[in-house]
Amino acid sequence: MKSLLHTIDHGLERLSDHLTSLLLLTIAVVVLYSVLMRYVFLQPPFWTDVISMFANMGMILIGLSITVRSRELIAMQALYESISPRFALILDAFWNFVILIFSMIYTWFGLEAALNIPGFYWELGGLEQKYPAMIMPISGVLLIIASTGVLVQDLKRYRALDLGASDGP
Repeated sequence: MKSLLHTIDHGLERLSDHLTSLLLLTIAVVVLYSVLMRYVFLQPPFWTDVISMFANMGMILIGLSITVRSRELIAMQALYESISPRFALILDAFWNFVILIFSMIYTWFGLEAALNIPGFYWELGGLEQKYPAMIMPISGVLLIIASTGVLVQDLKRYRALDLGASDGP
């Protein structure tokens, strides 16, 4: 069971990495195309701003789950060096718990907003607005998974401290 969870977690991590890379590539290609069409051919495409905006939003929101998973969201190393490892771990776990609560609220209201958003993007051929807005609940679920995994690691590290290990955050 532990191996299956590790495989799923690793798969989600790789999927998030690849997805953010693909979104970054999309932004670069679309903006390059837009600049080329605007200044060389004097025919600016009207759809490139919408595509690059949604790709940018997706990259940032999915990137947040990568940041939480890799524990690079807030660098508090100077603070950790001046307090006990146990208190540093408690601070770390508290912050990860706050992120988990935020991600649950964000996912709930993001899904509600995405499903109830009216209208279409005429510049994208009549695409319903709810489909690009689904990036909110998708990134929220990835953030819930990442913050839950980090909290579980925090609990294991706290237990290890109780058993005598001296490894802080």
